[in-house]
Amino acid sequence: MPAPPEHTPSGLRLATIGSIPIYIGSSWFLLAAIIVALIGPQIAASNPDLGAAAYAVALAHALGLLVAVLVHEASHAGVARLFGHTVHAVVADLWGGHTTYDPTKGRPGSAAAIAGVGPLSNGILGFVAFLLLPVVPAGIPSSLVGAFALVNGLLALFNLLPGLPLDGGQLVEALVWKITGTRHTGRVVAGWCGRVVAGLVVLWAVLPLLSGEGLDPFRVIWVLLIAAFLWRGASAAVQAGESLGVLARIDPDSVIRPAVAVHERSVVADVSRHDEHAWVPVVIDNGGRPTAMISGAALDSVPAAERARTPVAAVMAPQPPEWVVALDGERSDQVRALVQAFQEHDLAVLAVTRGGRMVGVVSVHELGDALRRAQGQPGRARP
Repeated sequence: MPAPPEHTPSGLRLATIGSIPIYIGSSWFLLAAIIVALIGPQIAASNPDLGAAAYAVALAHALGLLVAVLVHEASHAGVARLFGHTVHAVVADLWGGHTTYDPTKGRPGSAAAIAGVGPLSNGILGFVAFLLLPVVPAGIPSSLVGAFALVNGLLALFNLLPGLPLDGGQLVEALVWKITGTRHTGRVVAGWCGRVVAGLVVLWAVLPLLSGEGLDPFRVIWVLLIAAFLWRGASAAVQAGESLGVLARIDPDSVIRPAVAVHERSVVADVSRHDEHAWVPVVIDNGGRPTAMISGAALDSVPAAERARTPVAAVMAPQPPEWVVALDGERSDQVRALVQAFQEHDLAVLAVTRGGRMVGVVSVHELGDALRRAQGQPGRARP
């Protein structure tokens, strides 16, 4: 499932495949310890001749789960790359795993494909393991292959439950997105479906009590932890969908000030002085990439007699490479790209391009005002 970008996840970096780093999160080792502690004694009791090696077999079961999770997440990553998304990392952790990638510029079809391939990969792994059972030696090898087939089948089915943050929830989101034409509506609906799924999981945990049977404390605790994970992820999805709805109400063009390109080799005399609220002179390099801004005050500081021989470089304010933001895709995606750039780089202004061409600049204050107005809060009028 996609997650917010984590460029440096915590844990052990296992490998890098196709420039995508593969991590084992720190919490996965806790999961492995729990598995070994739970099934190690059972294996030792049923196979007394193994001795301490029974716990090595239990560890092999944990590693089988790790392989299943990594294949699941790697399939997400591969299809995401196929659709042109930037993939940051694949991570296995206590709750299974996640793939962090940039979902912007996606469409309902690509989102569904990325989500569906995870459970599909587990289904294929489980089916192959099941076919191998007749030719695998009896005993420990057979039990390992059988467990691998079972865990992949369960992972496929569990992840297809129709609610976020599971892959089935991503499929619900893609379907509603396709029907309504808005991603944020799909996100909110799939998030609420996830809350329902979390509630049903809790109900399943307490069904024995309702039928008069005794409760297994371990089952209850484990299921409640899973339900809490699902509820938290579903609630985050609802909030994210509502936030996307706010962004969708903002027209990105309403916060973009038009810009006039000034070549970096120009002199001040080449820059016409206009109302800086109506346009902004932006310096571009030989490749047409915005590199700096020029304020009206800086232009006015150059005496008229000196303008023909004063280079633009003397009055421009250089900007970091991160200030350039390409705006493509849906309107909400464009606004989200601006918000994300301001949050990640702590900038006061951004240069905006479309189709590789510089079109204007956006200030953090004007975008903030637009966000407040979209939320029904008072904002400053744009001058």
